[in-house]
Amino acid sequence: MSALRLPASMESFGSFRSFVLQELERESGLEELAPRVDLVMEELLVNAINYAYPKGEGKIEVECLAEGPGRFRVTVRDWGVPFNPLDQAAPDLSADISGRHVGGLGIYLVKQMAGRLTYESRDGCNVLTILFEKKA
Repeated sequence: MSALRLPASMESFGSFRSFVLQELERESGLEELAPRVDLVMEELLVNAINYAYPKGEGKIEVECLAEGPGRFRVTVRDWGVPFNPLDQAAPDLSADISGRHVGGLGIYLVKQMAGRLTYESRDGCNVLTILFEKKA
C-alpha cells in the first residue's frame, strides 16, 4: 500500500494524478483500468481541492492498493468540510440542458465508472474508497 499526502491545491493535482497512475502501472494486468481511474480521480480530487477547505488550507491524502487479480483500490481522505458524495441525487439527464441544475454530473459519472464506492466520516476525516475492477 502506498500513500501520498499533499496540500489541497491545484498545484498538487498533477502529483496526485501521476502517483495514482504509476501505482496502477506497477500491477500487471490492470492497464485497462487506467482511463477510468484517471477520470474518476480527476473528478474527486478537483472537488476536494475546490470545496473541502473553504476557510483555508488543508491536506488531501491518496492511498492506492492492488487487491488481487483485476482489482485496484484508491482511498481519498481530507480533513475538511464533512461531505458524502454518495448521498447526492442523480441529475435529471432527461431535462433540457438549459433547465438543468448546475452540478452533480461529476459525482454521477464517478458512480457509473467505479466498481464500488464507500464513504465514511471518521474522526473529522472524509474517507472515500473507490474500488475499480476489470470488466469480465
